[in-house]
Amino acid sequence: MSIKQDYKAVIFSGCAIESKSISLCDLRHFLPQYKGYTTGAYQVHSDNPRHKFSEIFKDIDEAVNKFVELKGLLK
Repeated sequence: MSIKQDYKAVIFSGCAIESKSISLCDLRHFLPQYKGYTTGAYQVHSDNPRHKFSEIFKDIDEAVNKFVELKGLLK
C-alpha cells in the first residue's frame, strides 16, 4: 500500500494527519457546519512561514497530493 493510500485510510477513518506544521483532515468529522456535506470537505492547511497554505478540496486525491507536496517542500 502506498503512503497516499495510507493517508486516505486515516482520513476515511475520521482522523486528521499533522506533520511539520501541515495538516490534512475531512472537516465533516470536525465542524458541525460540514456534517451534511455529501462530497468531501478535505482541508489542507500549513502554518509554515515559508509555505503558508489553506484550501478545502472536494476530492481526497487532490487533497492528499497537496499535503504530500507541501511536506516535500519542508524537508
